[in-house]
Amino acid sequence: MGFARAVLAARQAVRAVLAELDPGTSVLVACSGGSDSLAVALAVAAEAEPAAVLPRAVTIDHGILPGSAERAAELVEVLERHMPARSIRIDPSGAEGPEGSARTERYRAIAGEARRVGGPALVLLGHTLDDQAETVLMGLGRGSGPRSIAGMRPRGLLPGTDDVPFARPFLALTRVALQDALRGWGASWWEDPSNRADGPWRAADGRPLRRAAVRDRALPALSEALGLDVRGPLARTASLLQDDLDYIDGAADAALAGARAGEGLALEALRPLHAAIRTRVLRAWLLGLGARAGELTGWHVAAVDRLLDGETGKGIDVPGLRVARTRDCLVPVVE
Repeated sequence: MGFARAVLAARQAVRAVLAELDPGTSVLVACSGGSDSLAVALAVAAEAEPAAVLPRAVTIDHGILPGSAERAAELVEVLERHMPARSIRIDPSGAEGPEGSARTERYRAIAGEARRVGGPALVLLGHTLDDQAETVLMGLGRGSGPRSIAGMRPRGLLPGTDDVPFARPFLALTRVALQDALRGWGASWWEDPSNRADGPWRAADGRPLRRAAVRDRALPALSEALGLDVRGPLARTASLLQDDLDYIDGAADAALAGARAGEGLALEALRPLHAAIRTRVLRAWLLGLGARAGELTGWHVAAVDRLLDGETGKGIDVPGLRVARTRDCLVPVVE
């Protein structure tokens, strides 16, 4: 894709999102300075006036890599040539490990800024077709069911919130295409070393962060083995699954409401359900009780499902909590 075509593709993708907004709506670009999110910012800058929206930007300083505060300040200076912008410092040292804690705190900070500048503002995220392929492959590896294989949604509510909307305009565009767009704009971007498998961030056991390892090692190896670039097919798989799963999940939501018995679930309401619905009910129930989403797999849900026909008093540990079976219900165990 040539530079001019790449710029046009980026602008058209953002234009389609902004066209759905009322005039005067605030739009918040979450920008790391990497190629993907910087392309969102420049496309929004080009399309904001015709769409009559109010653009703003925020960058999150994780405070881990040397010089992060200086880089954040420099990025804010670049962004302010196009729209109001600010940097927010977070502390990613949480119980979820460096990757999970950084993600949680990053979204919390972005949500706070969206509420501050809008009612709240629509948050635009720079995830690409590459990111979608990585997400699908990671979901396959975890065995956590078809919802994880369906990947990232183009629109929704920011994780951890029930009021902050987001959109991902670039899920159909590759990272290379967006880098071409930035070259067309004459802009440079920052290559975050933590996005590389040999980067400075490591998992608790010393291995590379999962997404970085999938990006640098698993996807290239799979493409080599199959003789094709698997990113597009994986992203298409996600798109094909989303509508089907939305329908099934809607049925599961209704079944969950009907099965609730206090904090537990009534066995007589669960047993008649088809496995496709029942396992979704169990997963949603577990997540609602505080199970850790990034660690809860299909194996855990299946083990809880087997409690329906197990012995009274029998329980099982899932990431973040323990559940058990009484005579009539599945219940969380308070220790």
